[in-house]
Amino acid sequence: MFATITDNPSEIRQIFQLSTSSSSKLWELAQKANELALMVEERWEMFSDKERELLITFAYAIIEPPKGILDTIGEFVSRFLLALVLATIAIKGEQDAFIAYSSNSKRLINAILGKVEQENLAYQKALSEAIEEAFSNSENRKSMTAEEACERIRGISDRVIREL
Repeated sequence: MFATITDNPSEIRQIFQLSTSSSSKLWELAQKANELALMVEERWEMFSDKERELLITFAYAIIEPPKGILDTIGEFVSRFLLALVLATIAIKGEQDAFIAYSSNSKRLINAILGKVEQENLAYQKALSEAIEEAFSNSENRKSMTAEEACERIRGISDRVIREL
């Protein structure tokens, strides 16, 4: 399963580009996204450089699409088509399949970005320093909820990425 998913860019593209309203197809894509996320989490170092680059390119394209005029038009058309697909999913009662697909796709993107962050030593150093700085003055602050702490760490991470 390892080689067949990663050697076939069209399968990876299908995971990231929802273009179906078939419940069984959504479940299949959700399962593939989950399996690929598991492989990324557990065997990232076994992927070839080409496979890693392909996965990284797809992940970044999803979270930050290109912004040329044709890309803007394409994004508009994609959003319109996605709205139609979502409406069809709702009408057919296939929300569970879509939720699984959405959740597993996010897991895959997070797994890929997590591995990219782990490999970037400058990022690791900058993030560690930022977190250490943020918590060094913690005695003077009120206690945070888990959600507030996650949001604060996410903000620090975003700031560090911008600085790099």
